[in-house]
Amino acid sequence: MKSKKYLIAELKKLFKKELKINVSESSKIYDNKKWDSMGNFNLLLLIENKFKIKFNAHEFNKLNSFKNILKIVTKKFK
Repeated sequence: MKSKKYLIAELKKLFKKELKINVSESSKIYDNKKWDSMGNFNLLLLIENKFKIKFNAHEFNKLNSFKNILKIVTKKFK
């Protein structure tokens, strides 16, 4: 299992790559105008590809903050 520190660093890189923003662990959707619903959808697809995981419909609705994304990715990526 990858460390939490690794996952945080990788997720931050994906935010930077997809949305061109820097995020903190307390960041939430709509904190930045580039992180809107479409940006979030594209970001989540990128995360699925990077970590070879799949989010279900229920999870997609909850993935609206860095903290929630990290929590679910940590659970799925072992």
